[in-house]
Amino acid sequence: MLDSYFFIPGGNPKYLNKISQINADYILIDLEDAVSVNNKQAAILLVMELDVAENMFVRIPFCDNSFSEKQITDLILKFKGKIVLPKIDTLHDVKQIVSKVLGVNLKMIVLIENPSSFLAVPEILKTFRNQIHAIGFGSHDFCSQTGIKHNLDYLSHYKRQLILYAKAFNIRYLDGVDLNLKNFSTFKKECRFAFDAGADGKFIIHPAQLKVLEEFDYMTETEIKQLKWVYNKVKNISINDIDVFTIEGKVYEKPHVTRIKYLMEKIERKYGNK
Repeated sequence: MLDSYFFIPGGNPKYLNKISQINADYILIDLEDAVSVNNKQAAILLVMELDVAENMFVRIPFCDNSFSEKQITDLILKFKGKIVLPKIDTLHDVKQIVSKVLGVNLKMIVLIENPSSFLAVPEILKTFRNQIHAIGFGSHDFCSQTGIKHNLDYLSHYKRQLILYAKAFNIRYLDGVDLNLKNFSTFKKECRFAFDAGADGKFIIHPAQLKVLEEFDYMTETEIKQLKWVYNKVKNISINDIDVFTIEGKVYEKPHVTRIKYLMEKIERKYGNK
């Protein structure tokens, strides 16, 4: 039940032409790390010719002078404000990007990729909560800068903290990319942790990962059956009318019912009545 955020290299026509075949929840066109410096200008021409769907974002390298101010503005307008912000350090960095297109209703995915941006998360969310779609953990860059081993045992603390920040401001948290495309054991472990810890989505880079994510068993059949059974009892009750329910000897208070409704509505949106 984690939403899929699929990165597509912006400089590769073969991948761009297959976007319609990718059944991800969100598509992120990458003009940063996935495109070499020498290919940036060719890539932006390709991307500016795309038909942009409502679920598409663009990752723009704001900080490396790859594109002119006009090109950056054109990209933001092309994607109707749906942008991914990489390599930021401080609140000031976000303010500078926002100032480029004052009046545009931005929906930003802010990547947390270094210690400075990690520490700045609360003030970034407090200042721009209405313009932020999600925060995402750029765990590989984070580990490169901190020297932390890229292993869930060492990263779980930082992921939990980012999830807590996101929940405090009613913002989505997106879990980082797994680069191993031959063995999906780590990917599955990350998905399990992310879901159980309260994450909303997962960054992915390959159709095989998308397939694993779609087929991943977040809950047992017994848990899903119980979830559906309780949901059917409470789905027509307004949140404001919820007191305390006792169903088959188990007590459900408002937070439990709210969570059950959230999960079931997400299941129905993604999978229908399967």
